[in-house]
Amino acid sequence: MRLFRDLEMAIFYNDHTTKIKVNEEWLGEQIRNRPVLDDQGDPLMMSMNFMGIPVEFSEDVEDFELKSEE
Repeated sequence: MRLFRDLEMAIFYNDHTTKIKVNEEWLGEQIRNRPVLDDQGDPLMMSMNFMGIPVEFSEDVEDFELKSEE
């Protein structure tokens, strides 16, 4: 199973990404196991955008999938 850090790195290395499909259960588990913190050390919640890219929650993916417009 991939981790939240894998999502961050995949986005970093794929600058053609226009949308992220994320399994909501996977994301919840990742946040519980290792909360993402902001600069002040407070938990950072993921909105419908992550790193400026729209997020779509989907049960069709095991963890996450990056989409690019062709």
